[in-house]
Amino acid sequence: MEGQKERYAELDLIRFFAALSVVIYHYKSKYIESLGSEPVLAQSIYAVTKFGYLGVDLFFIISGFVIFASALGRTGFQFAVSRITRIYPTLWVCVSITALISLLLRGQESGITVWQWLANMTLFNKKLGVEDIDGVYWTLFVELKFYFCILVLLLIDWVRHYRFWIPLWLLATITFLFFKQPFFLGWFISPEYSSYFISGIIFYLARRDGWQLFHAAVLLPSLLVSSVYAHRTISTFARDVTEFDRLAAVAIVWALYLLFFLVSIRKFTLRGSSLVLGLGGMTYPLYLLHNRTGKELYDALAASVPPLALVIGITALMLLASWAIHVYLERGIADRLKFYLFSMANRVSALRARTP
Repeated sequence: MEGQKERYAELDLIRFFAALSVVIYHYKSKYIESLGSEPVLAQSIYAVTKFGYLGVDLFFIISGFVIFASALGRTGFQFAVSRITRIYPTLWVCVSITALISLLLRGQESGITVWQWLANMTLFNKKLGVEDIDGVYWTLFVELKFYFCILVLLLIDWVRHYRFWIPLWLLATITFLFFKQPFFLGWFISPEYSSYFISGIIFYLARRDGWQLFHAAVLLPSLLVSSVYAHRTISTFARDVTEFDRLAAVAIVWALYLLFFLVSIRKFTLRGSSLVLGLGGMTYPLYLLHNRTGKELYDALAASVPPLALVIGITALMLLASWAIHVYLERGIADRLKFYLFSMANRVSALRARTP
């Protein structure tokens, strides 16, 4: 049962719209800047698009669901290879494209160096005292910490004991929310987003096994924690935040949970058409590529292209580029990397077997 893998096409579609909401959130500022003489229209656009950052929160729910499902029935090495080949090939391509375009358009003013480029390729650049080339990369390190925790659970054979470690993780998340304890929790996992990962896992378990008391007992506190953080953190992502904005952010989080509840009870399912699978596949490169690259292109062309046409054109270009990266680069590099990693592991195993 646990070794069987199911393709969740509906998650591909949800993932795409999560990425698109983040794209709109990042591009809104460029377009609104062009509406200086139309403040009412600018304010109206901002009032709607300022919540697009919650697409990242949705990504974390998806990640909890998919990563836990992926870990079941795998060894620690198999899981590590699956994550490395999923994260890094596309990262290498998109970091390189972003750096190249920024250098071509802005030269030394871009501030990008070879060392910064190389450090960003590892995703551990902040640990090396090097800034992200693109601000969106911070979410990848949050993901990496989650992957590492799942890997440790696989290595000690505790993944299947989720009824023990999930409540402990949730309790630590709650105590950190109110008391900032345990203070070291952030070394291993992101306390601010743990409730989303936990919820994603619960939604997967409920879909697999049917809803049980354990699932509800974990999900409800997780929803409350997510709501508290949504109420608090909107001021980090939006300006001139009102209490209505805070409550709207909480309402959107509740809507995301409702959406996943429908997924868990199979009331929202999709067949894996090539279109849906393609949209899901291009999501990761779109997320990595759109922000700095799109904004650099906007600044370079703003003087000669009408603002709305420019935003639409750049969005279309990012979608096309992301699809091309997924189809022509991502798969090929990932497959080769996976082949080399498993080949190296087999050689090490063979050497160990021959060693007396």
